[in-house]
Amino acid sequence: NEEIAFMLDLGSFSSLGEAWVTVLRTLYQQGAAVAYTDNTGEQAEAKEIFGLTFSVADAALPDAIIERHKVQEEYDWMVRNFTVQEHVKELHNETSYASRLFSYMGQKDQVEWVIRRLNENPHTRSATITTFEPLTDEGYIPCVSLLDFQEEAGKLNLTVYCRALDFGCKAYINLVMLQTILQTVSEKAGMPQGRLTLLVKSAHYYRKDEPKVHGILKAEGAV
Repeated sequence: NEEIAFMLDLGSFSSLGEAWVTVLRTLYQQGAAVAYTDNTGEQAEAKEIFGLTFSVADAALPDAIIERHKVQEEYDWMVRNFTVQEHVKELHNETSYASRLFSYMGQKDQVEWVIRRLNENPHTRSATITTFEPLTDEGYIPCVSLLDFQEEAGKLNLTVYCRALDFGCKAYINLVMLQTILQTVSEKAGMPQGRLTLLVKSAHYYRKDEPKVHGILKAEGAV
C-alpha cells in the first residue's frame, strides 16, 4: 500500500522570511485549488496544502524579507491582535489573541504561567498553552491554536499547532509575533531562544492574493 505522509516537511530555515517565501512558493507550485470555507461559512477560492510543517532556528527580528514585503495596515492589525486585550469586530466579536494568551477566559495569564512552569522545571514536557476558549468560541475559531515550549540542548524551542494559516496575507505576521513570544519567554525563563516549529493543518492563500504572492516570489527570485 502506498504510504501518504500526513505532513509535508519543508525543513529548517535561518530566517522567518526565508520560511515564508518557501511556503508561498510551495503553495504556488503545488497547492490544490479549493473552495476554502472557514469559521461561520465564509467561502473563497484558494490554493491549499493540507498538512505542512517547517522550523526556523535562532531567528532574528526584524526580518529583512518580511520588512520588504509587509503590508503596514494588515501588519498593524495583527500586532494589535497579539498585544491588545479586546473583542475584535473583524473576528465576529470574539476575543483577541492577547486576551486568550494573557487573560484566558478573563482569569489566567497563560504566558506568565508557562514562564513560571519553566523556571520551576526547565525540562518539563508540559509547558503548553492554548488559544481555544471552547465555552465561548462560536463565530471564530483561532488559527494559531496551541503553543508548546520545550528545552532542548540548553535552548528553548516553541512548537505551534495551527489549524489554518493564510500565508498570502497574515501568516508572516503570525510568525513575527510567535517569534516575539518565544524571545520573551526565553529571556524570562533564563534560556537562549532555540527553534520555532509550525505544524499547519491548512496552509493556504486566497486566489485574490495570487498577484501579490507572485510579486513577492518574483522579487525574491523564487519563481
